[in-house]
Amino acid sequence: MRAPSLRNPRSFWDVFAVLCGYVLLEYIVLQLTGSFLVEQELVVVAIAVFFWAAWAVYRILVRVESAG
Repeated sequence: MRAPSLRNPRSFWDVFAVLCGYVLLEYIVLQLTGSFLVEQELVVVAIAVFFWAAWAVYRILVRVESAG
C-alpha cells in the first residue's frame, strides 16, 4: 500500500485518505483546545482542503478521460 500523493493524486483513495486525515486532525485539535481563534484557523484550512480536493478530483477525472 502506498501513501496518498498530494501533488499527483492517482485515485479517489488519495482524496479520501487526505480528507479523513484532515477530519481526524481537526477533531484532535478541537478536543485539545476548543478556542475561538483555533476554530477560525481551522475554517481557513478547511477551505484550502476543499479546494485541493476539488482540484484532485478534477485531475483524476481528466486522467481517466484521456486514458479511455
